[in-house]
Amino acid sequence: MWTSTFRTFARGARPGLSRPTARRIPLQRAFSSTPSKGPGFQKMTFSAAVAGGAIIGLGIMTKDKDVSTTKSPMKATAVDTLLKALVTPKKAEAKEETAKKPDSSTSKPVANKSGPKKKMRSAYSVSIGENMPDEVQCFVEVAKGSRNKYEWDEKLGHIVLDRVLHSAVFYPHNYGFVPQTLCGDGDPLDVLIMGDNPLQPGCFVDVRPIGYLIMQDEKGKDEKLLAVPTKDPRLYDVKTLRDVPDHVLREVTQFFETYKMLEKDKWVKVGGWKGTEDAMILVKETHQTYKAEKAEKSKVFEYQEMTK
Repeated sequence: MWTSTFRTFARGARPGLSRPTARRIPLQRAFSSTPSKGPGFQKMTFSAAVAGGAIIGLGIMTKDKDVSTTKSPMKATAVDTLLKALVTPKKAEAKEETAKKPDSSTSKPVANKSGPKKKMRSAYSVSIGENMPDEVQCFVEVAKGSRNKYEWDEKLGHIVLDRVLHSAVFYPHNYGFVPQTLCGDGDPLDVLIMGDNPLQPGCFVDVRPIGYLIMQDEKGKDEKLLAVPTKDPRLYDVKTLRDVPDHVLREVTQFFETYKMLEKDKWVKVGGWKGTEDAMILVKETHQTYKAEKAEKSKVFEYQEMTK
């Protein structure tokens, strides 16, 4: 009986009336006084109408003597089914949003996109050259004609301004050092690179040693190697110290005698010049000193690890 009553009510007939004489009432008017304003609103109205009709129909069922008013398993099951049908989509959406949120207790740490730290290569440890001592690779710190004394800083891994020369002088040639060498003052072997044009500080140049100047300062022995670039055609014929004009050698000597004269707590002693063969011996000796120091301490010059 309750099934027919429910169907009759769902079609708009009043309970208790026969089908031919029942006055049909549209579902929209029966359960909503607000007119429809769109497809979504119509779906919501229809769902509410069906749910309401089912509940009212189940309520009418209670008048039947065959159905208990205190315990109605069928009524409870139907109502629960309708309520679950209406609530389940919302619960599913809530579970979906919860699943999207990462769990802080179980989530793995995000990897660093910048990558792992890499050890910076020191300019002091760059190869001295395959044809050493006839040809060596050197690192340029100061350009020809400059008064700014730049130096390679192992801790920073960059060229830094050490000082501006205190005297009214400038570097007569490009100035730098030979990698993988170690002199008595605790620094690499210094080198003067002859040429017409200034070289860019921070670049590497292949040079040919032709002699060196005996020199000592407040820190110890500080010889100055004299060399020419191997790729400068104007200096192809300069093979030994005899090929260098005497006036050029005197200029270099006079520069190193005076460039620290106005600086406090610094002094310089300049000797004579040594030839090409002695210069090559000096290169080999300072390179052997570097390798022995590295074998003993694993690091000749300390420097920090830099990021990529």
